[in-house]
Amino acid sequence: SRPSRRGVLAATAAGALTVAAGGASTAHARPAADASADDSAIPDAYVLPGDRAFPSGHAYDPRTGQLYVGSAADGTLYRGQVTRPRLRPWSPDGTDGRSTTSGMTVDGAGRLYVGGADTGTLRIYQTSTGRLLARLRGVPDGFVNEVTVADDGTAYATDSFRPVIYRVTRSGWRWRMERWLDVSETPIDWIDGQHNLNGILAVGRRLLTVNSNTGQLWRVDQRTGAAREVDLGGHTLPNGDGLAWHDGHLYVVQGNINDTPGLVPQVAVLRMSPDLTRGRYTARIVPPGGFRHPSSVTLALAHGRINVVNSQYNRWINGLPPEVLPFTVSSVPLRDAVPV
Repeated sequence: SRPSRRGVLAATAAGALTVAAGGASTAHARPAADASADDSAIPDAYVLPGDRAFPSGHAYDPRTGQLYVGSAADGTLYRGQVTRPRLRPWSPDGTDGRSTTSGMTVDGAGRLYVGGADTGTLRIYQTSTGRLLARLRGVPDGFVNEVTVADDGTAYATDSFRPVIYRVTRSGWRWRMERWLDVSETPIDWIDGQHNLNGILAVGRRLLTVNSNTGQLWRVDQRTGAAREVDLGGHTLPNGDGLAWHDGHLYVVQGNINDTPGLVPQVAVLRMSPDLTRGRYTARIVPPGGFRHPSSVTLALAHGRINVVNSQYNRWINGLPPEVLPFTVSSVPLRDAVPV
């Protein structure tokens, strides 16, 4: 029988779910802006209203400077300017039947992709108007989690509870979400009943995706679907969540709802080889006061910042009030990364 949304999210959080950017929200690898630009006008945190938001994924639109954040507790979407500290409801709970969110991303045409978690859906909106462009559905009993958009406009999304990676394409006004990759036919480790693939990111002609359960990072060819584990030199990424990319470095959010010994919630920084077959853990990002079960991540490169959602999932899935109010998205200068 299909588990309840609370039950699915509890299992997901046990594997340190997103999050979304989607994951996600998982950030799309775009040409980098000037990361050395003055960030004096950027707040250290963005505040969400209310005491039940429990933010999940988020996305940043570098064309407009707008930041989008979704709620896991309901379907509310929030929006604000990257230079202003407060986010406000942009699309209320229940709009277009939306009752929860997961990973998110914005493509180069200003379209916002919003994962629907255990509802098994993916919605696409035009950010300039708020109009729903498509409502797509994945496999039964799935959990559409993080989403990324490749350079050719094709979108890819993970399903954390079903062994599939989706591909989303458009022909004219028609959108299609297909079961692009059967993960069970690849070397990717999959544990039934557990939270598996989470963050996903398009980098050139390849995808990177992290398994929250095993801590493994995988490279997937967009043309063939061939998958291989990225050699991290023995390092793993337990509770790996949202992913972002800049200047040959992969940024991986790691929450710690499982209380993994010695793991402080952080953003891990990996220096990647040009072919993405190898990565080296070089630095970590933790803001003053720490993260509150971080989930998705985006880069505001024009301001040299990394944005990370403080989801507080560990409270919500146990039916507890938030540990800290207000809910926030941390904004941390990239220069604050600490070498390891």
